[in-house]
Amino acid sequence: MKTIYLVRHGEALDDIEDRYGGWSDDPLTEKGRETAEQLAGKIIRLSPKPTKIYSSPFKRAFETAEIIGDKLGLKPVSVGNLKERNRYGILTSMTKTEAKTAYPQMVQQVENYMETIQGAETYEHYRDRVLRAVNEIVKESKENTLIVCHGGTFRIVMWKLLRKPDYERADLNAILTIEENNGRLALKNSEGLIFKS
Repeated sequence: MKTIYLVRHGEALDDIEDRYGGWSDDPLTEKGRETAEQLAGKIIRLSPKPTKIYSSPFKRAFETAEIIGDKLGLKPVSVGNLKERNRYGILTSMTKTEAKTAYPQMVQQVENYMETIQGAETYEHYRDRVLRAVNEIVKESKENTLIVCHGGTFRIVMWKLLRKPDYERADLNAILTIEENNGRLALKNSEGLIFKS
């Protein structure tokens, strides 16, 4: 049996600048770095401790992974398929005000959760690549593992791998503890996850 910890990154610049995130590659804010330090303090007290760290290559996730890794004496491994969904296409990194002026119809599509806009990634493609990445990590890792990722990754893991349809969202710096036993995954514990009532 092994343990897999899923951690959501800390606050990034796009979170406070009212911009479309997704594939924007923003670093952590000062607050994001501080909360990542606090998160690292929690993680070093976990039992069992993670002995391997994987991360999305986006700065907000990788910086979080590096801060945690420094406390554990581990170097994070970047995994491209753990990137957040490119949901916003050509709106990525634009402020919401700029986007409403330049692309009002696309903004309406995003707000109405309509399928893919220009330059965006389909949900199916995103789901498949994230599932592939997480399943490969779980299968190949012989150690207790920590994965630093994004809110969308939490959603896919909760809905598709752990079969938790009442899951709604993960706060920044959320922690999900999963036990793997003979290929079966089970939710052991969570902190910072919101479920539908």
